[in-house]
Amino acid sequence: MVLVSFNNNGSKVIKPTFKQILTNPFLFVSTGGGIGLVPFAPGTFGSGLGLCLYIFIAHFSIPNINGVIIFIVMTLFSLFIVHKSIELMGNEDHKEIVLDEILAMMLVAHFIPPDPIWAIGAFCIFRFFDIAKPYPINLVDKKMKNSVGIILDDLIAAAYSIILVVLLKYLLI
Repeated sequence: MVLVSFNNNGSKVIKPTFKQILTNPFLFVSTGGGIGLVPFAPGTFGSGLGLCLYIFIAHFSIPNINGVIIFIVMTLFSLFIVHKSIELMGNEDHKEIVLDEILAMMLVAHFIPPDPIWAIGAFCIFRFFDIAKPYPINLVDKKMKNSVGIILDDLIAAAYSIILVVLLKYLLI
């Protein structure tokens, strides 16, 4: 069963089912393995998944330069995957797509000390910026209705979060 609705512009929007997500690799990755289907706060759950994935990957002691290369590759793959997903679902930022939150939270997590308190704090700071959408996040969110906009607004929220986390780290440690 496919759930179809129409947005304010009259464009068709398709809400994927769990079965579709399991059978389509683009939808599977862009929804964080189906986490994006959580009926409340899917972005928060996606951010949590991003934090957990980063903590897991960090145990492999990736040097910073390799981490930068990996992040760039992940961003490029994310742009492609989100593009393919919105082609299937309708061209807008669907709440089911949480790959942007996963990627951005992994970036924020790279700048925190290995301490659960810092992880929780960084998570809350990122969610604040992602939900509040201060300038220019709100502009990107409103004007860029494509994969670049979907990823970019979360990367800007991550940049704001990183600035605050680094400042707090400098002042508190």
